[in-house]
Amino acid sequence: MRYIDIDGDASTFSSSSADLEVPNPNCYDIVYAALYWGAVEAGSAPSNTVKFKGPIGGYNDITGTVIYDQPTTPVGQSFPYAYYADVTGIVAGFTNSLGTYTVANVSSREGESATFNPYNGTGLSAGWSLFVVYEDPTLPGKSITSFNGFEVIRAVTGDVDVDVDGFRTIPTGPVRANFAFAALEGDSPIVGDRLRLNGTSLSTVDRPANNFFNSSVTQLNALPVNNRVPNSSNTLGFDTGIIAVPNPGNTVINNGDTSAVVTLETSGDTYFQYFFAFAVEIIEPNVVLTKIVEDDLGNDVGGETVGLGQSLNYVIGFQNTGNDDATNTIIRDVLPININFNYPTDLILPPGVSVVSYNPATREIILSIADYLVEQGDPVYEIRIETEVVQSCSLLSDACSNTINNQAFVTYQGTDNPDFTISDDPSFSTNTGCLIIPQATNFLADLDDCVFTQNEILCGASLDITAGSGYDSYSWSTSPSGTPVIGTTQTITVTSPGTYYSFNTAVAPCQSIEQEFIVSNFGNTVNNPVIPYADEVVTCPNDGKQLPNIYLCGANDSTFIETGISDASSIMREQLDESSCTAVVNSDCANEDNTCVRNQVGTGADFPANTSGQFRLTLNYYGGCFNQFYFNVYQNLLAPAVTSTDIICTTPGSITVTGVPNGYEYSLDGTTYQSSNVFSITAAGTYTAYIRQTGVATNPCIFTVPRYSN
Repeated sequence: MRYIDIDGDASTFSSSSADLEVPNPNCYDIVYAALYWGAVEAGSAPSNTVKFKGPIGGYNDITGTVIYDQPTTPVGQSFPYAYYADVTGIVAGFTNSLGTYTVANVSSREGESATFNPYNGTGLSAGWSLFVVYEDPTLPGKSITSFNGFEVIRAVTGDVDVDVDGFRTIPTGPVRANFAFAALEGDSPIVGDRLRLNGTSLSTVDRPANNFFNSSVTQLNALPVNNRVPNSSNTLGFDTGIIAVPNPGNTVINNGDTSAVVTLETSGDTYFQYFFAFAVEIIEPNVVLTKIVEDDLGNDVGGETVGLGQSLNYVIGFQNTGNDDATNTIIRDVLPININFNYPTDLILPPGVSVVSYNPATREIILSIADYLVEQGDPVYEIRIETEVVQSCSLLSDACSNTINNQAFVTYQGTDNPDFTISDDPSFSTNTGCLIIPQATNFLADLDDCVFTQNEILCGASLDITAGSGYDSYSWSTSPSGTPVIGTTQTITVTSPGTYYSFNTAVAPCQSIEQEFIVSNFGNTVNNPVIPYADEVVTCPNDGKQLPNIYLCGANDSTFIETGISDASSIMREQLDESSCTAVVNSDCANEDNTCVRNQVGTGADFPANTSGQFRLTLNYYGGCFNQFYFNVYQNLLAPAVTSTDIICTTPGSITVTGVPNGYEYSLDGTTYQSSNVFSITAAGTYTAYIRQTGVATNPCIFTVPRYSN
């Protein structure tokens, strides 16, 4: 009948307030808030703006979205309107969203209604509602759907059916739902108005079935809402509230329903409905996954600084806090590259948890959880992964790599509600508190004593060297002092050996670091390292390259080669498949044809030459550089033997060399050779027989055979 203005602010012409409360004030999170307001005007256009303020701070100007507003088309003798606005940002933005909310400047007609006629006119009313959806993990999950619309309900026009959909009830079990509403002009003394849901009249202690809209503000416990100013039990035509839908045996809302019919009736009153909302309880598991990091004493070191090489334990906790058993539960975790992990010894699993797979390349672990561990009411179970921080500073050179993050993920589905499926739900970084935000577990590696030194090999005319990634700025210099500056990008190009310094700057909490790059030529070995062991070195007339030849005398002869090479990253020996390509014309030249097939026969800096063939030695260096050298091994497979007879009285003894074909000559002193392979022995003693090729003047193959006493 008259504006109420409680705020003491002369700039507003009307204001009223109500307190926002939740069942558990220590465990809630506002996820949606909408402000609704409406009134009955007198034919003038209402303002679509109001003022709105919360527990702290001043007013916010709110511009509404129209639900209904026809200032030139009366309903009877009245001009009702309704608006709403999304105010989630304001309500959720308060440190504490609970407390008093005030709305001002809801425009309305003042004064008593003209001659009242329920069939021809209406009274006056005005009011506002704050519709809030909040999260509380201690309560059962709900599917919440709101509906904006405007209906005029008058006896002369009959009942109105409003179809609502967009929700889904549980597939089995009792269906529980709450129903919220807002309407104008439901006068308290005028009976005959009803609200039916799927044909069933709804009612509470304060809302009789035959006078549901009765100028009251009620809540779930069916009692008036008194934490508002003004708080009169009769609002003179404004209705808003929330009730629990009576649903014995699912007779009102059944399993699997996705829609409902709200019927608005009256036999005497006139009222205007403009807002509905359903909160349907859902059956679903809720597997809460946590991942924290502890030291060996069990202290939580999440977010703290730890030393390189320090032992740490990841603890993955899981628990089903929902109202349905979980099934097909899988936990997936990808361990960061800057920790060391030994599979499977560092993985400690409770009974019922098994490994599906572990990929050492990607460091991904997939675990299967037995159904009996994730039933309703089950306790928390823990998986432990024993790790240690890497010991090398070089593995932490990228920006923010001192912050080592890790997060696990869980996938599961419902049992009673098999349509409910969660995929890769992330873990929380804490297992304490009520409302926690999914977040990666992290700790900080201590880089204060790190020296970031890196060796690089200069291949060819130039080399690109690259500092760690992700820094805000870079400064390069050839001096540890930072002066002169020779570059300011992440990568620079150098053309000569030397030491280069990169000063990488990061914004806290990431650490700035200095990197040292020692650039060297790609190898110290420029001459064929087999030459010192060659029996012969020839020079190829085509390119002047020297080719060492090694001659092996006998099937068991060998030459051990020690190259002394230490600067190559790897050394590989290959033997030419001489049938795979055409032989070279000049035997003093190595066969360097890259189309030939070469088979690897060994690696390493030191090796024995004990088989004939054409060989290639490849020295690989960091940076992709390499040197290649060739050598040949020739082998005489002669395997001589000796027989002897002793001197008996005046009869001479003898030494006879056997197993030698024609073309060889023999000696007992290594100097004087004879063509015969038989020696007459007249003096007792120990002798060595020498065999060499006849007529070979250069590098003859000389064999020795065991000594014999005669």
